[in-house]
Amino acid sequence: MDMHKMETGGLTVLGLVFALLVILSLPCVAAEQSTTLTLKQALGVALKHNQALRLSADEVRSARVALRQQKDDFLPEASLEATAGGGHEQGAVGSDRNYHALSAEVAVKVNLFNGFADQAALDQADKNLSARQQDLNRQQQTLVFDTVSAYLDAVKSLEQIQVAQQTLEDNRRQLADIEAYHRVGRRPITDVYKQRAETAQARSDLLTAQRDYAVSKLALKQVLGVEATTDYEVVLPEDVALRLAPSTDLESLLGLARKQRPDLLAREKERLAAEAQVKVAKAGAWPTVDLSAGVGTGYDSRSDSAFGSQMDEDNLYGKASVDLNIPLFDRHLTRNEVAQARINRHSIDVEWEQLQCQVEVEIGQALQEYLTALDQLEVARAQLTYAQDALDSTRQRYRVGAATLTELTDARSTFVESRYALLEAQIDRMMRTVAMAYYRGDLSERSFVGEGDV
Repeated sequence: MDMHKMETGGLTVLGLVFALLVILSLPCVAAEQSTTLTLKQALGVALKHNQALRLSADEVRSARVALRQQKDDFLPEASLEATAGGGHEQGAVGSDRNYHALSAEVAVKVNLFNGFADQAALDQADKNLSARQQDLNRQQQTLVFDTVSAYLDAVKSLEQIQVAQQTLEDNRRQLADIEAYHRVGRRPITDVYKQRAETAQARSDLLTAQRDYAVSKLALKQVLGVEATTDYEVVLPEDVALRLAPSTDLESLLGLARKQRPDLLAREKERLAAEAQVKVAKAGAWPTVDLSAGVGTGYDSRSDSAFGSQMDEDNLYGKASVDLNIPLFDRHLTRNEVAQARINRHSIDVEWEQLQCQVEVEIGQALQEYLTALDQLEVARAQLTYAQDALDSTRQRYRVGAATLTELTDARSTFVESRYALLEAQIDRMMRTVAMAYYRGDLSERSFVGEGDV
């Protein structure tokens, strides 16, 4: 009996220890399940994992390999050819009927002149590499812009949840007050029903806001290039508009964009590369001059000389030649290649002009949207102040019976709409400021270095 009690007591102690360990581990589990992702951290994740950026980086590496290949084309070609064989001679006698032979030759060939095609091809590869590097820079700016946009959209959805929660709490408190008024006969039962409907609608609005937040986080994960199962929470960043506040002079903005927009610089490099391609095509009409040289030796078992003597003296030879190739008729291949290269150059010129016009439109539109966002923010702040005063006044009048529930509901709806409008205006002002930096071509992750270290 005592042994049974001791075993029961031991099991109880073990159970308490196990429960204590489980309780102590709960904060760690909760911490693992909820991860805060700042804007600065989101940009770091995107620049590391985004698939489009990684593909653009591959294009730069490919262009760098192409440039290295063009440089190597200036080097001579060298080859070693060795042949070993044997045979049987029917008319010979003895061991001479079966023989074997060995030969080897080292050949070197170098181009002396090819119509300047090699230099033009090298210049083209260099310009193409510069263009791909500028494309990568623009892809990085686009990724930063998309990440900030998606992050701010998620932040806005999160802030809308807080507004919806506060609205629901206000409606619940208002419902409790109306029910109390009804019990003492100060308000009809219809007011209770109407307020219950308003409370239910507030609950529905909260659920919608929570859904929108989940969807916006999925969109952000897609931009970051991470798995959809990754869990995190966003936080309201510092006001990036304070650090990125742009000039509002249109001519100054256009000048900056023309000098530093990576996509414009990339198209300019492509224009130079297209010009080099025309020179490469024209080289087909020029003669080519190649220098060839070689040295070789051989061995034949049918010879009376020893192996070393044959290889070192008897069969050792050298040769050299200059090859001149003058094109007489190439079935108009060169002419057609030159025509195609000129068409390609013209197309790139047109695309460059089109992009310049696009940049001017983008800068002008971004400036107007930025100025409008500043005005809308001031209007939204004033609107919220007036809506708050109207709601407080209507609530007091309703308590003393001087206002109807419909008036109170309308005042609360206006107040809630004003809160949403102010939140929208604040996020929009930040987004328009970032857009200005993007369209003038100087947006980077360094613009947010001091953000989010909270």
